[in-house]
Amino acid sequence: MNVMKRAWEIAKEGQKKFGGKVKEYFAISLKMAWSEAKAVKVTTTFGYYKSYVAKINGKHPKYKLDRKFLKADERERSYSGKTGYDVFYITENGIYEKVSNGNREYFVVRNGEKTTVDYETVLKMVG
Repeated sequence: MNVMKRAWEIAKEGQKKFGGKVKEYFAISLKMAWSEAKAVKVTTTFGYYKSYVAKINGKHPKYKLDRKFLKADERERSYSGKTGYDVFYITENGIYEKVSNGNREYFVVRNGEKTTVDYETVLKMVG
């Protein structure tokens, strides 16, 4: 990903949305582009099944894992709105759960690197 090109794209989007000059948005858009470049990109499919990405914060008495559900950074939907995908940019280190199209995956993010782990490993890590 070209960070400078992405920064100008973000600045142009800001200018379209809020008005003013593109260069007024460039400083903050450059910060946003760098955070996207350093982030781990996770994509989930939206459709018949539930899909989400959640950060695992510890144990929960009822659900076994305490989760904080993340809001998608980008959303793409079909014309009907029934199918599509969500994109998450994860910059924070931690343990995460991804459910997409009925498939569950656990992974750990450390310093911008994503490592897939199994459920038993997650249980050992949280407690």
